[in-house]
Amino acid sequence: MPELIIDQNFISILFKAFFVIGAFFYLIYSGVVAKQIVVMKKTLITGFSNIITLIGLINLIMAALLLFAFILFL
Repeated sequence: MPELIIDQNFISILFKAFFVIGAFFYLIYSGVVAKQIVVMKKTLITGFSNIITLIGLINLIMAALLLFAFILFL
């Protein structure tokens, strides 16, 4: 029966892949949240709608930067 040999390089690649996939799903989630904020802003107008929109946009930008950083630096 063959032995299962898992080297450090395989574990590192697997670790990086999980982080990149997780960041990609977080980017999709942030995009959905940003879209929901736009829909909410059209439906319910409040005094702090612009602040919520700004926070949603910052979240989306940070998620994109996180995915880019994981792809580039991991």
